[in-house]
Amino acid sequence: MFSGVTPTKSGYDQDAVKKDEKELKSYYDAVRQGIEPRSTRQPDIDAAVKLSNEAGKAFDGTKLGFMND
Repeated sequence: MFSGVTPTKSGYDQDAVKKDEKELKSYYDAVRQGIEPRSTRQPDIDAAVKLSNEAGKAFDGTKLGFMND
């Protein structure tokens, strides 16, 4: 089932489903690069990718630092 999306009387809100799927794709793309965002929310993913790009190291959201530090 979709994470964070609840059905309405008329079914699932397709805009919410599309947003959720886009965020999950962004999250998995970041993880494949070695980055560990704090959550699957787009602002957290964007921040982790930005920090990783600026530092030249993968960000680790679980310890709020960089990998191998």
